[in-house]
Amino acid sequence: MIITIAGYKGGIGKTTTAVHLAAFFQTNAPPLFIDADENRSAQAWARQNKLPFEVTSENQAPKRIMALKPEHIIIDTKARPSPEDLEEISQNCDLLILPSTTRPMDLEVLIKTVQTIKELRAPYSVLLTMVPPMATRMFTEINAFVEQLPLDGTLAKDAKDENALKVWNQYMSVGQEIIE
Repeated sequence: MIITIAGYKGGIGKTTTAVHLAAFFQTNAPPLFIDADENRSAQAWARQNKLPFEVTSENQAPKRIMALKPEHIIIDTKARPSPEDLEEISQNCDLLILPSTTRPMDLEVLIKTVQTIKELRAPYSVLLTMVPPMATRMFTEINAFVEQLPLDGTLAKDAKDENALKVWNQYMSVGQEIIE
């Protein structure tokens, strides 16, 4: 199964989503993670030896696919793909995941992306990331949690924090939904 994570905006959780979904699939069989984002954030993350799966560039991907024959391939695309790129991306995957925050500008871009994807008749899902809490108390707790996050490339499942485990459980739910 080829799962592609795409979005027209940066800062929406695209790479974080791709990495955590790959970590979820790693629990069943080693996936191949293709870092097609020009920033190469996932490859930088992998160089820290914090990821339990292989990360490769799109240029090296064909050889790695032939060698590994992975059950799942997760592709982190560049931000702001051209309409032609988006068409190619959507036609060459089994599921396109479109992450977005709930910020008004991000949602506006998401709506345009979904309209384009619908015209292409591609299988897609929207994943809302960084959803703000509704209550002030929850907001305070989340801020305290974020301040304690290990910003060293550790996966949420490996962080020694109860709230990080909640984040991991949410990504596991997303992965399970994809499998079903």
